[in-house]
Amino acid sequence: MARPRSVKAHKGLPRGWRWSDGSYRYRMPKGQEHHWDGKTQFTLGKTLAEAHRVFGGRVASVDGAITTIGSLLDRYVLEVTPTKAKYTQKKELPSIQRLRGWIGNNSVTDFKPQHAYQLRDFIKQSAKQGSGEKMANRHMALLKNVFTKAIEWGVVEDHPMTGGKFKMFPEAKSKLHIPTFEEVEEALKLANPTLQAFVKLNLMTGLRVTDQLGIGLADIKSDCMTVRIGKTAKTTEKVLEFVMTPELEMAIAEYRAIKPLSIYLFHNKRGQSYLADDRSYEGFSSMWSRWMAKLPKEKRFGVRTLRNLVGSQDDLATASERLDHASSTTTQKHYRSNTSTVTPLKPAK
Repeated sequence: MARPRSVKAHKGLPRGWRWSDGSYRYRMPKGQEHHWDGKTQFTLGKTLAEAHRVFGGRVASVDGAITTIGSLLDRYVLEVTPTKAKYTQKKELPSIQRLRGWIGNNSVTDFKPQHAYQLRDFIKQSAKQGSGEKMANRHMALLKNVFTKAIEWGVVEDHPMTGGKFKMFPEAKSKLHIPTFEEVEEALKLANPTLQAFVKLNLMTGLRVTDQLGIGLADIKSDCMTVRIGKTAKTTEKVLEFVMTPELEMAIAEYRAIKPLSIYLFHNKRGQSYLADDRSYEGFSSMWSRWMAKLPKEKRFGVRTLRNLVGSQDDLATASERLDHASSTTTQKHYRSNTSTVTPLKPAK
């Protein structure tokens, strides 16, 4: 009698997969060995991402292979996920694994709107209290995108989640507290030197957190500070040059005086960058949270709200250029006040 699969080691993995001796391995059905170099068991890779890419590449090469949602997810991981930012990939792969565990064996052509609603409600009920609807919407948005690709690849003819056939849970937009310059100045009295220098520079430049944390000493010249924009793959080659004003020079000097010596402008106590390879910054976020915990709840603000504060300054065109927006429409919609000035009509005589 075959041993049962280890729930902890194999939960959510595709059919035939297993984790053994430090690698993901695939035992293919009989008759499919010719697609796998004549082997009955094939080593896919040591990491989950690598295993998905190898498996997806093999599966995508077999005619008619995409019959289940699991095999559809394999091709998505192979062709779509790698085009996204590293941080997005890191967040997306666990979600794909969960979707595989829930509906991976389902027929891709038989998946209907009612099944989408059943899955949405199941995810909500399975999540921790208070986070169910948000978690469900995140996974269903990913699945919706996967089916959009299924249309493009000719796997299905009708999308089960578009055209009003499926709706997400309604989510109330969170109201961020955008601080005033006076509030920021008061809060800085309780901040450490690292946060003080970061905030001062951010209020001058309006840079995204990741772009500011990515500045190295090599990017700082006597006449300018160079910042390489890394929001998306399409903007990684874009460069901003900030003129080295006396104020900017002073803000940079404040941080460079903080030990230890490092090749990064913003660095931790070991001289390492706060920005990880996948552009996450957990250490910096933790430091920010500890600072905010010292303030009254109504006075706390997120690091991203500083960019909103900067975006509300000067005329729209200047603010849009400073924030590196492709269109001033983005600046107007997300960074300007919602208040409109209206001149009343003169009363008729």
